[in-house]
Order: sequence, then structure tokens, then C-alpha cells
Amino acid sequence: MMYGGRGNGQIRAEDEQRWDQEGYASSWEHYADELRLFDCRLERLYESRKSRMEAWQHDPYQGMFVSEDEFIGLIHETSDGWTDDPEARVRLGRLEAAVARRLALSERAGTELPLLTAARVFGLQSLERELLVAALVVELDRKYERIFGYLLDDLTCKQPNVGLLLQLHCRDAAAWSRARTALSPSGPLATYFFSGDEADAARSLLSRPVRLDRRMAQFLLDGYAAEPSEAAARVTQRCGMDARLEPLRIDLELQRQLRTFVGGVYAPERQAARKRLALQLWGPPGAGKKLQVKHCCRSFGKPVLFADAAGLLLEEQPFAELLADVLREAILQQAVLCFTHVEALFPEEPDAAARQRQRVFFRGLNGYGGLLFLLADKQLKLAAEMKDRWVVDIELKVPEGDAREALWSALGSEAGLDGTGADWRLIADKFRFTPGQIGQAFSQAQGFAEWSGGGQAGSAGGVDEQALYKACAMQVQHRLEKKATRIQPKYAWDDIILPAEQKEQLRQACNQMKYRGIVYGQWGFERKLAYGKGLSMLFAGPPGTGKTMSAQVVARELQLELYKIDLSQVISKYIGETEKNLHEIFQEARLSNAILFFDETDALFGKRSEVKDSHDKYANIETAYLLQKMEEYDGISVLATNLLGNIDEAFIRRINYIIKFPFPDADYREMIWRSMFPQEAPISADVDFRLIAGKFAIAGGSIKNIAVSAAFLAADAGTPIGMQHLLQAIKHELMKTGRLLTKEELAVF
Repeated sequence: MMYGGRGNGQIRAEDEQRWDQEGYASSWEHYADELRLFDCRLERLYESRKSRMEAWQHDPYQGMFVSEDEFIGLIHETSDGWTDDPEARVRLGRLEAAVARRLALSERAGTELPLLTAARVFGLQSLERELLVAALVVELDRKYERIFGYLLDDLTCKQPNVGLLLQLHCRDAAAWSRARTALSPSGPLATYFFSGDEADAARSLLSRPVRLDRRMAQFLLDGYAAEPSEAAARVTQRCGMDARLEPLRIDLELQRQLRTFVGGVYAPERQAARKRLALQLWGPPGAGKKLQVKHCCRSFGKPVLFADAAGLLLEEQPFAELLADVLREAILQQAVLCFTHVEALFPEEPDAAARQRQRVFFRGLNGYGGLLFLLADKQLKLAAEMKDRWVVDIELKVPEGDAREALWSALGSEAGLDGTGADWRLIADKFRFTPGQIGQAFSQAQGFAEWSGGGQAGSAGGVDEQALYKACAMQVQHRLEKKATRIQPKYAWDDIILPAEQKEQLRQACNQMKYRGIVYGQWGFERKLAYGKGLSMLFAGPPGTGKTMSAQVVARELQLELYKIDLSQVISKYIGETEKNLHEIFQEARLSNAILFFDETDALFGKRSEVKDSHDKYANIETAYLLQKMEEYDGISVLATNLLGNIDEAFIRRINYIIKFPFPDADYREMIWRSMFPQEAPISADVDFRLIAGKFAIAGGSIKNIAVSAAFLAADAGTPIGMQHLLQAIKHELMKTGRLLTKEELAVF
């Protein structure tokens, strides 16, 4: 094997003159010189090992066993036993100096060379950069695969190993020590540039092959045009300096404070004593966490790399490997790293695998030197595990009254929905949305309008308030269905038959929700109330008097979701379970501002008993806990009971409206009878609603059952609904409840 005839180490005078005046025009021109430089090093190594290699060339069993002569040669060989040709050493020095001059000229000219970029962002020293070139050459020319196989006495080896790189770049023990440190598993080359497997880990350090990671090989060849790995690309999103940035509409003071704080910590004059930062922003989805990060980093001229922590868990690639790829990607792109959905890594009841991921996560972040943003939907306790960092905890809340109304108005105007006639104050009070949710609601409402308009462009002008409310309902994400049943409100004010006083109370309760923004916000009553800004109502009355119907009327009037709480899913015989269930119900209800309807609440809201044993003690704790959650809830809680006397007085004092549903008298019963039959239903002329209402003291719930039963009897007979069908249905309903007919009632049959 000879190098002399190739002339790689020869420097022509015209080339040397050009190198003093010109930088590199491209990375490929640069790599051509790096290959010449590498060939020169190979030649020196070859000349140094030439005598031993010539002996091997005549050995037909080369590499299959160690001969006695080879053994003697090996034990007498030393690391500094180079037989260096002075002329070759001079050529190598001149070539190294020439490449260094051209690189300096390229940097001054602003030419982007991937090798220099990688060395700069990962902090590589000159020796580390030379070792990186040795790993890269197999990507530039396949001839080096055979050369390395020859030098390693094994043609199956396509890459150099650590020992060969040390021989190429070290002339004495000091250089050997520096190179071993540069190639150590904890160094930047092994951490960011080289890849290995379990088989490599079992080898000695000197025999470990040096393989360039595919992502880094692509970057060194193509620069920033190279794409991240498929897994890393799926879990990351880059926000560059040219990306369109939505304006900040709220929390402007927070943005100013962020810029001032980050700019002060990372000021050049504080570089020596700089403290690494991790800023944790948490709050509900759509609160603007990512937008705050984007604006902050844009002000400093830095791109942002967003990494989805929840997405990391879904990939097949091992968590530790993918996390390392993400951290490297942030360094490579010189972007601020921001993890989103960090709460996914911290479940409430972590198993062994989750705890291991957490350890890997903190170990990776502690080894990362850049600015960190951590975004989560809930507050996380991270400071204890974040070594040598200032962890700043920042909460982003749902905008309050006036700010939320301004958001609805501004976004509605931008969406071209000024003509909907919507009351933004009213909508803002009903839907306590984040800015992201509000924007999505408008977008969805426009979609509904185009659907109704047959997909015609410009039909968004037909958006009405009903479509907007429907879109708002779609933004609500909760899990109330696990312990509650949703009731679709079907009744309006005209459908419910109640005395004027009770109806007026219901209307006043609705108005309290409609105008809470004015009272609490504009008139300042919110400053006087630390809690208890929600609305609680108690519906008390016999069965069938309209309690559930009234809850539906309120829900329809306010256009809010109505959930009937299933007490069998709430009350538990196990200590603490009832409180846990109640906490989950109110927590999920906050996400939707839903109306919570507790029916038949005597068992749950009953009087607190004298403590005689542990069961009485914990029953009273459950009652006190429920009081607390009702007062904290900003929405509507509706309690229904058949017996008002069974409700604890502590509840009575804390309830805003107590509406008593009386048993209907004859006049109200007649109104109920008439309201139960649709206009389409055929009714015989012999039906006397006044007579039936006067003779039978039946509540509205039973009247509904009777009306439906009579309709089916008439349908079976093929006749209109007549008096005989009603009387027969009344008889069945009374028998079902076990009630005996009086003589006066029997006289009607």
C-alpha cells in the first residue's frame, strides 16, 4: 500500500497562494482539503508501521493467529515509537496551516460550513474536530472502508476504532491522554456524534468502533437542510424567526417580566456567574403558554424547539434515546428548548417505568446547558430535581371578567362575526375560556355556518348565536360522564307550570349568572368575595312537582350543560372515597361550567349527626367537604329533595335560592294536563281536563305518565285519545303507586 504516488500531501505553490487569499466556497471544497489532510495522516501512520506491515503481507495466515515474531514485536512496541519522516511532518504541518487559514477566511466571509458549525455549537476543541473528521471520511469516500479494514487487520471492519484514531492523532503520552479523554463515553463526541450498541459496550475502549450517528452524518454532509430522525421529527416542532407570530392579547405584563428576567440572567456581563434557568409555565389548555415562549424568544432573536413530552411516550424508540435526540436537536439548531405536556411524565400514581422515565428526564435536563421552558396543564414540583438551575414557576390563568369579554369581542370582530348580535359579556360569563379556546370556538362556528350554507365561500356571515354556543360546547373537555348523566334540556319557560313566585325566583337565579360579569367585575364586588361567587339552588317539593324540569329550563335559558349526579357513583362505604368522588365531579365541572344537578339528595346532604362512632365522624366530614366544594365552585349547583326538613341547616344558610315546589292545586293541575298533549295529538271531544284535574290530586310527573299511557291505549284502539283512555291510564298509575281510590274518585269511573 503506497501513498506517495497519489500526491495528496503535495502542496502546489499556486494552491498555497490561493489559500492565503480565499476561503472555502462550499462544504464540499472544505471536505476535499480535509480528506487530503486525513490521507497525509494515514500516510504517516503507514510509514511508521511499514516494517511490521511488510512482514504481514508475506504471511498467508495474517490475522488468523499471532506468530512468535509478531508477539515479540508487539511486546516491544511503544506508543511513542514513531519512525516519523521529517519531510512528511513538514508537509502535514503546512497542510494543517493552509486548511486553518482557509477556515478563518471562510468564517470572516460568513460562509456556513457544517463541520465548523457543529464544532461551534457543541463546543468541540481542535483535536475533537480532527477525530470527528476521521469518523466522517467513510461517508465521503467508500475507499476508507477498505483502508480501515487493512489497518485494523480485519476487512469486515468498515469504521475505525478508538485505538486506530489514537494512533493517527497521537505522537506521545500527553497527546494519547487528551485523545482518550475526547473519546470517552461522557465526552461530547460520544454523547452527540457517535452511536454504538450493546456489543460495543462489552468491548474494551480501544477496540470500540467509531460510528457516526446517522443524524449527525446527514448534518455534516447537508447542513441545516438535513432533517431530524423520523421519531424526533414527530415529537418536535420548530418555531423559526420567520414564522408568523400571533399577537399577545393578555398577560402583557408577564411577557415584559419574562423578557427582563431572561435578558438579565443571560446578559454578557453575567456570563462568568450565569445561572441556568428553567421556567415552568402551567395553566389550562389554550392559556397562551406556547405563545408567551415564542414572543419571549423572538425578542432575543432565538428560534424555539417545542418537544411534546406526551409524544415521547408514544414512540417505539426507547425514551432515553429519543430524549437524547431531542436535546441534541435543540443544541444543533441553536434553539431554545421547550417541553410541552410535561404533566404526562408525572402521573398521580407512577409505576416503576414512570419513575425510571422521570429519572432519565431529569438526568437529561441537568446535562443540558441551555435555557429551558417546561409547559404543563397543572403545577409540577420540579425544583428539587433540577440541579444548578433557577426554576421559576409561572401560572397562566383563565382571563377574568373584563379581559375575557374583551377577548371575545376582539376575536369575534376579527372573525367577521360582529353581526351576530351576540352579547359578549353574557357569553364571556357563561364560558370561562382561555384565548385558545375562544379562537377555536369562533373557527368552529364559521365551519357550522359554511356547512349550513352548503360550503359556499363567504357564508360565515350567517353565523348566529346558536351556532356559536354549539361551537363553545365542543371546546369543553371533561369526564363528568363517569359519575354523572348528561340531560339534554328540552323545556322552556312556557313548558313549566309553577306559581308566579317560584317562576320569578328561577328567573332571578338565571339573571344572577347572566349579569355576574357586571356585578363582580365592573361594580367591583369580586374584591369583596374571596369565594362563593357561584350559584347554588335548592329545589324542595314532592315527587313530580317539576324539580328536574326546572333544572332543564335553567340550563336551556343559560345554554349550559346539565349533568345529573348519580349518587350511587358518589357515595362510598370506604373512608375518603366519597370526598374523592366529589372532588373529581367539581374538578371536571370547572372545565365546562356545567350545571350540577343532585337529585334525591337527602342521603348525601342530610343533617349532620351526633358523633357516637367513627362512621358518624366520617359522615360529618363528607358533609363538611361537600359544603366546601359547593362554595368554591363558580358554576351552578342544584340540589333536589323531597323533604326540606331533612336538609342540614348549614346547607340552608349557604344556598342562594331555596325554591319550594308546591303540590299543584286543581287550577295548576288543569294547566299541566293541557300542556302535556302536543298539538298533533288527536283528543276526543269528551275529554274534560277540568273534571280530571278537580277529581284527581296528581302531581305533574304522574300526569306525564298518564298522558303517554293514554296515548298508547288510544293508538291501539285506533281512535282519538278519549276520556275512557285517560281514566284507564289514571287507574293504572294510581295502582302502580299503591294508592287507593276515594269514593269521590271512583264515582268518575
